[in-house]
Amino acid sequence: MKPEAPKRRIPWLPMTVGILYLWALTVDPARTWQALRVSAALFASVAMIIVAVFGLAGLIQVWLDRERVARLLGREGGIRALLLAALFGTLLIGPSYVIFPLLKTVREQGARWAVLGIVLAAWAVKIPMLPLEMEFLGWRFSLARSLLTLLFAFPIGLLLEFAMEYRRR
Repeated sequence: MKPEAPKRRIPWLPMTVGILYLWALTVDPARTWQALRVSAALFASVAMIIVAVFGLAGLIQVWLDRERVARLLGREGGIRALLLAALFGTLLIGPSYVIFPLLKTVREQGARWAVLGIVLAAWAVKIPMLPLEMEFLGWRFSLARSLLTLLFAFPIGLLLEFAMEYRRR
């Protein structure tokens, strides 16, 4: 039997955006060019961050061997891996285009799905942002939201892991 060729992923999002821009050009060229300028400015503002994140992902792949990541954040890590995930999630600050590539890299290095789910759920807490949240929404709200978010981060991560592994069966 011949080995199966890897499936090519279709870049739906860029294609859709391109089609929308072509359509917009026919409707209102001046506003479309303005939108392109705004898009270019946004891209320039995040390009260096993205480059830095990919650089960090490369360092993680090379400097953190799979065995160590699997020991700390894989099944071998047990409850400690889940607690570390919650801690890391609460300390992370940044947009999704920073967090998602890092999590993908950590997953490829051996982290379990529950760890990724818990990091993402706990990411909503953002400990460095809590003083700001407390200032605007009050300490009682901030404390309750943070505790509930962390409490539910664990079942979310474990259910996500179950769903991801069930899919592979």
